[in-house]
Amino acid sequence: MQRFILILIAGLLIVTTAQAEVSVKEEVPFRADSGLTKAEYFLATGKYAEALGETTAVIQRHGPHADAYTYLGVAYAQLGDRKQARENFSRALAVMPTHLGANAYLALHYLDQDNMPKAIEQMQVLRSVCGASGCEELLMVESAVNAAKKGLRAPAAKTPAATPQRGETPREVE
Repeated sequence: MQRFILILIAGLLIVTTAQAEVSVKEEVPFRADSGLTKAEYFLATGKYAEALGETTAVIQRHGPHADAYTYLGVAYAQLGDRKQARENFSRALAVMPTHLGANAYLALHYLDQDNMPKAIEQMQVLRSVCGASGCEELLMVESAVNAAKKGLRAPAAKTPAATPQRGETPREVE
């Protein structure tokens, strides 16, 4: 189950990073020297300790930022510090309650902790944020919840690039 969650986190990180690149143009003054692009690189390449340092420096320079706290949470989760991961996802949501990545990662964190009620509760929050049209993060969380309910694990050959796409995941969870 933990390997499945890690694969989903990696896939969600790829989706979130790609979406962040699109919004870079909109946030150039903040991101130009913020260090978040370096943190994204460190997370994508598995350099989690470096990502911790970079995102901590961003918060020290620029103050609370939802993306920075989310990246801290991802790095801590990958390093196995579940308590710090949860705290940073919660900090991200305190700064921006509608942050898609933080909501999704927190739901996956609850699944990793075998806390299905909290995972479903967080998934419902994500549903309200995404709206009727849905979003990639919601589909990924729904897929993970469905798999956890069925006791399924990710196949050994599955890679982070093989994340569920819209229309491929049955929406069984209510």
